[in-house]
Amino acid sequence: MEIKKAGFWMRVSALTIDEIILIALTYVLLQVLKPFISSDLLHSVWFILLFYEFLDYNYYTLFWVFGGQTPGKKIMKSKLIKVDGSAFTYKDAFIRYWTWMIGVALLGIGYFWIAFDKNKQGWNDIMAKTYVVRLN
Repeated sequence: MEIKKAGFWMRVSALTIDEIILIALTYVLLQVLKPFISSDLLHSVWFILLFYEFLDYNYYTLFWVFGGQTPGKKIMKSKLIKVDGSAFTYKDAFIRYWTWMIGVALLGIGYFWIAFDKNKQGWNDIMAKTYVVRLN
């Protein structure tokens, strides 16, 4: 049975869904924390970015480690797997996430790589030895 890898647009769709969830979650949590955080800090762009990054990192790494699917991937019927079929570890998630962030910081080239790679892997997939596969 051949593995069908998820293509660029399927992955962009899953990412868009996940980012909408993360933006909403960030907003809700900041509203909940509002009484406990100074107004200056709450209106600091750096605080909001760091808070978002904290949520972003934990959201992705935990979903990847525990099942290989973020809600976006689940909706798009795709899943993260290791190339060799072994279990995906927290170390793999760490490598995959931070390689992804480096690729995004470099004008997204690491992510756009998916569209041109014969195995449909971004830099983060190559470094963590993963594929994103279609489930149907």
